[in-house]
Amino acid sequence: MGKVRKFVLLLFIIWQGLSTGLLSQQSALLTQYMDNPLLLNPAFAGNRNSLAVDVLSRQQWVGIEGAPASYYAGIHLPFNHSSASAGATILSEHTGPLMYNKLTLDYGYLLRTSRRSFLSLGLRAGVDHFNLNYGQLPVIDFNDPEFSGNMENQVRPSFGAGLVYIRPSLYLSASLPHFSFASVPWASEEASEFETYYNLLFTAGYHIPLTRDLNLKLAGMHCMVPDGISSTDISLMISHEEGFRGGVTHRLQQAFGIILGMQVTDEIGVTYSYELPVAMDPIVKRGIHELSLSFDFTKHIIPNRNRRFLHRKKKEKEQDEEMNSIRYF
Repeated sequence: MGKVRKFVLLLFIIWQGLSTGLLSQQSALLTQYMDNPLLLNPAFAGNRNSLAVDVLSRQQWVGIEGAPASYYAGIHLPFNHSSASAGATILSEHTGPLMYNKLTLDYGYLLRTSRRSFLSLGLRAGVDHFNLNYGQLPVIDFNDPEFSGNMENQVRPSFGAGLVYIRPSLYLSASLPHFSFASVPWASEEASEFETYYNLLFTAGYHIPLTRDLNLKLAGMHCMVPDGISSTDISLMISHEEGFRGGVTHRLQQAFGIILGMQVTDEIGVTYSYELPVAMDPIVKRGIHELSLSFDFTKHIIPNRNRRFLHRKKKEKEQDEEMNSIRYF
């Protein structure tokens, strides 16, 4: 009975991962999507005007063997004396015996549309790696042809593109973060394809100053996939000039979450979030934890006036102080 129960639980975890698009969507739905936009849109490359590095760990249903886990790392920077930028991301997702890894290289180019707005265009190329390890399954019938093979080291190319419209207090983003023309072989002829899906992602953010020290940030994300499944996230964050911030997020009809963050130094930030499903399944009654670190190194980044918002009626000194970079908003 123990093996059967373990087998059923693993099948449930795999089904949950596939049904929510964990491995089929090829673009993770993060609670902290506001802080990791490069994963969702290559046009965000260089948006922080620094050598920006982000790392994140997402753990679902902690304590359950084979529960979904995601690990992400991204790096991007603008080119000095240029409107171009580049970046790279690595994403690794695990659900029971299923593993999906993605490596992408991103290129962005910033176009000024007015003194107070930009349009950033991005392109992406990458590779996907899939692995299915039947050795992690407590197989009941070893003669079952569906469990006769082991999918290892299946690599496929992928592509993506996106654009972002940016103003000092607003951004609007649309992207196709992942598209693959190929399918991945499965264990048998009857189940010979592990389909890959492309997503259309739309994100937006708006910044409202409440007081001299407090700021309100509203953000949203809508994800569309070809089979009709979609999800919508709405987030509200309040940040203090001293570097503390907190907020709430809601994935409509799916989950609620809280986000807490702190800017430890000018170069280092840390953020934690906890997400709880709306409809708790009796088998899995656990939430989702995300922990991320962000680094911004500006020592070797030369200030570029062409990447800043400009003001008409300001003295040069005041203008320099208010020519904010395109970071986040």
